Amino acid sequence: MISMEWDGLTDRERFNDWYRQARDRFSDMARDADWTSLFEELGKHPRWVNLPRPGNHSGFAPLHQAAWHGADFAVVSRLIAYGAWRTQRTRDGRRAVDIAREQGHTHLLELLEPVVVRRLPSPAEMLEHHFHALLRERTGRCFEEIEHLLPPLAPLTEGPAVEIFFGVVGMMGGFTYHLEEDYVDVHGHSRMDADDGDYYRVTPDGWSRVARSPMSPTPPPARQRPAS
Repeated sequence: MISMEWDGLTDRERFNDWYRQARDRFSDMARDADWTSLFEELGKHPRWVNLPRPGNHSGFAPLHQAAWHGADFAVVSRLIAYGAWRTQRTRDGRRAVDIAREQGHTHLLELLEPVVVRRLPSPAEMLEHHFHALLRERTGRCFEEIEHLLPPLAPLTEGPAVEIFFGVVGMMGGFTYHLEEDYVDVHGHSRMDADDGDYYRVTPDGWSRVARSPMSPTPPPARQRPAS
């Protein structure tokens, strides 16, 4: 299972100073096309490959920056090998392939075109609707107090086994989710939980809470994206 992270927090001041500064440096590397430094950082933090600058103003992740710069084929291939999502969109709705096309970087178009390895249960738009409904309901007032951009499900289609963590400020944790054959498996967990948290099954028809064996694997630590 490839573990990735979705950062939907739009208030950059909610992050701890040291983490925000580290993420800013990482984003600066992509903005400045400093690929050597960026890959060194990804060696330490591989789950950062799809993260935009804290605050998510433009939504530009490293792959979008590589597309804008017209980076070498080898650079973009390496980002994709790290798990960069070709389906990921900026805040204005552009994918990396769209940005490369706008900039005239034709050598990247075929490489950046999204490849569907696994399909979402159909209709996919209803699946995502119910997934977002689950997140809104189970977070209580967290989304009302602090704006979070809800994660799209398209990145789950880009690999045979992709797991994504969506941290939610106020929960002291978040949701880890992955695609099964005909549903999305969602695990809601918090550092405050006395047990292993709650599990849900999301289909195009709706979502429901499900029981899970005590032998289920524990979730990734929420401290991957600390916030104040």
